[in-house]
Formats: sequence, structure tokens, C-alpha cells
Amino acid sequence: MYKGERFSTRSIDEIKADIDQISLHTNIIRESVFLQDANTMVLSYDKLREILVYLREKIPQVKRVTSYGRVDSLVRFSVEQLTGLKEAGLDRIHSGFESGSDKVLTIINKGYTKAQEIEAGQKVKAAGIELSVYYMPGAGGLELSHENAVETADVINKINPDFVRIRTFVSKPRTELFDEINAGRIKECTDKEKLLELKKMIENIDAADGYLFSDHIINLLPDINGNMKTDKEKMLAQISAFENLDIHEQRRYQLARRMGMGGSLLNVGMIDDYLDQFSAEEKFEAFLLKLLRRYI
Repeated sequence: MYKGERFSTRSIDEIKADIDQISLHTNIIRESVFLQDANTMVLSYDKLREILVYLREKIPQVKRVTSYGRVDSLVRFSVEQLTGLKEAGLDRIHSGFESGSDKVLTIINKGYTKAQEIEAGQKVKAAGIELSVYYMPGAGGLELSHENAVETADVINKINPDFVRIRTFVSKPRTELFDEINAGRIKECTDKEKLLELKKMIENIDAADGYLFSDHIINLLPDINGNMKTDKEKMLAQISAFENLDIHEQRRYQLARRMGMGGSLLNVGMIDDYLDQFSAEEKFEAFLLKLLRRYI
């Protein structure tokens, strides 16, 4: 998202000036604030704390303050420092783990390890800050699909994040990973294989009671949402229901979903004409990928 952009941090005075401007417009102020951009936690503890205190003083009606935070930035903080940020007003951190497998993390050039994910997540939770992590089914390709699911579940079990958000992997042209797939060195999972990887991940969660959300258009089944402890069987049953459809009904649903017609099989008879064009599995998957890439 930031290719071609030069990284820089802004001064505290600039940020305070922004907060001052926002505080003048009480009619547009909502109950939550998200600190931008991609990795606010790269800032120092003292700078973050000063910003948070000022924000809470100037806009006291805000009920939740959230930030993105990369794992390699979060591990720099002690639990005491993170607790200080919580006390200053930081309520939630979103972190794009993507995978719990060291092999997959290397393939996607994420820049940190499974052990660092666990350390960072446990620190955030110990500080009383809500943690929302992201998981990317299919990121390691077919060969590492099982490992991606099992290792990610292990990370979730060890951290018990408040939220796990699903962001299904789709290869993107003009990237190194796309070139690896094109050259045949990595085999991209099919649409259904990515869903089955998600199923395997959910099956292996046994020590977490936060919430899992399939809250993105790029995910095949949008209704896989619930508590990872009490709703686990319900979520698995939704995936099994898709598996139990015959191949024609599965494809009808996949096309309806990927064409932006929602997550229902209602009123999708019009897409049967498309299905007739894709008797071969490879052609069908290629068309799905073409549709999916509109969303990334």
C-alpha cells in the first residue's frame, strides 16, 4: 500500500495541531479514534504517551482509541510501558500477523518470527489492551497450507487475542510472490482450499475465547463469525455446509460471492451462463482470481 512512499514520522506539535482542529468540530466527532497510519507503534513510548494524554484531554468524549502495531514494533515495549499507554488512553491494537508459521512469514517477507508474535501478543494482553490480529489463509501456498493453519492456531492459543480477523490471501500481480507463483515455485491454493485451511485453523483452536470475524469481501464465507470457544462448532458447521453442496452449487455460490452479489444463493440463477464457460477447474479458478483481484 505504501510502495513509493518515503517513511517519516510527524512531530508532536503537528499531531497536537490536528487534534486541536478536530476538537473544534464537535458535530463530527465520533466515539472512537484510530491513530494513523500503518504502524503508529513505531513511535517512542514517551511520544505516544504524550499524544494519547493530549488527545484524551482535548476530546474527552472519545470512548476508544485504536492503533495499528507491527509485531517488531510491539516487542520493543515492556509490559510496564504498554500498561502506561493503556492508562494514557490506548484501548486496542490491530496487528497483521497473517500467519503463525515461520516458513510462511519468510515467504511473505513479514520481517518477524512466530516467537516474536507470541511475545508481542502476550505483552499487549498483559497490559490490558485489546488485541485484534489478522490471519491470511493461503498465504503459504498449498504446500504449507496445513502448517499455516496449525501454527497460526498455536499462536492464537498462546496469546488468546480478543479478535481474530480473516483476510484470505490472493496473489497480486507485480509482486515478488506473484512471480514465485507464476514460475511454479509456489502453488496458490484454490478458493476452496483456502476455506479448508481456515477450517483446519479453527479446529486447532482450543485455548482461546475471543471472537473470530470473517469481515472482508475477499473471504468466501462472510458468516463465519463468533466466539472461538462457544461458537466453534457453529462456525465449523457453516464450512461443512458449503463442503456438502454439490460441485455445481458450490460454484454458483462462489461466483455469486466473487461477483459482489453477497453471501447468499438467492437470485443467482443469472450466473449459470457463466458456469457453462468453465468446465475445466483451472479456467474456473483463474476467473475467480480475476474477480478477487478487484478487491486488493
